[in-house]
Amino acid sequence: MSTATAAPRLRLDPRNSAVSAIGTTAVVLLVALVLEVGARADWWTVVPAVSTILVGVGEIVRDPQFWTDASRTGLEVGVSLVFGSLFGLLAGIVFWKLPAVGRAFEPYLVALYAVPLALFYPFMIVLVGINVWSVIILATLMAAIPMALNTGVGLAAMRPVYTKLARSLDLNQRQLMFSVALPAAGPYLVAGLRMALVYSLIGCVAMEFVTAQAGLGYRIRYLYEIFDDVGMYAYIAVVLLISVALTVVLLPIERLILRGRVTS
Repeated sequence: MSTATAAPRLRLDPRNSAVSAIGTTAVVLLVALVLEVGARADWWTVVPAVSTILVGVGEIVRDPQFWTDASRTGLEVGVSLVFGSLFGLLAGIVFWKLPAVGRAFEPYLVALYAVPLALFYPFMIVLVGINVWSVIILATLMAAIPMALNTGVGLAAMRPVYTKLARSLDLNQRQLMFSVALPAAGPYLVAGLRMALVYSLIGCVAMEFVTAQAGLGYRIRYLYEIFDDVGMYAYIAVVLLISVALTVVLLPIERLILRGRVTS
């Protein structure tokens, strides 16, 4: 007589996270060393020495204007990430519940996924004006697309035995969704959330760079136009640091999504 064995739980090994962090830090330090040596040896003149950029970072963070720009960009990224993730999650659930709708919209979403939506920024300016909402709306769409696609794929890939088990336990639709379907699609949701974060940050900074009158992207463009290379690279470095910080902030959310999930 065969005995049933419980499926192993998906665990987030802290050692893997530590190795990943050490490897990433080593790569960053190596690139910084190459840039520092290259700049001081006059191998190129395009990028200043890393030490010079760090001094510039120290100077801009003491400037009140920096915090005004950072708060503007932070508001745009935060709002677009939250609404983009929610809209994308709901769209993915609709695509799963109504496969015909998913098949109809998926080609258009994939096409938009490959097109930089910043191209529609002039149209958005005409529609809502040159303000924070023109950036937020497009960045929300950019974040929603990968979230919707990943959610739809993750739910569609769920093993049929899960839904059969839910029906045998007489679970209602809400219990099926939150106790079975979404946990089963957890890895896809995490991937979609990561991509939503990346695209919301890219979208906000890129559209600020185009025509906005405030924000980190606008300040980078302004410093470029006045030939302040050190200040420009200092702001670019800050944007990179913000992206790393946001990724770290997402880790507890990812652990919450994957907590208790069983492997297929």
